[in-house]
Amino acid sequence: MQLAMIGLGRMGANMVRRLMKAEHRAVVFDVRPESVKALTAEGATGAGSLAEMVKALARGPEKK
Repeated sequence: MQLAMIGLGRMGANMVRRLMKAEHRAVVFDVRPESVKALTAEGATGAGSLAEMVKALARGPEKK
């Protein structure tokens, strides 16, 4: 399943990590670019804006 997470503080980032461990794909956005960068390094798809996040979701499921 593909999902989006807005807000990558302690709770949001850890939720994304757990979901990715369960084989879900995540598109992430936060007002702090370093938070997005940290999760993209772990396999999430990063977005620099809410519009970019929606476009990433609109592409449909990504294949591994």
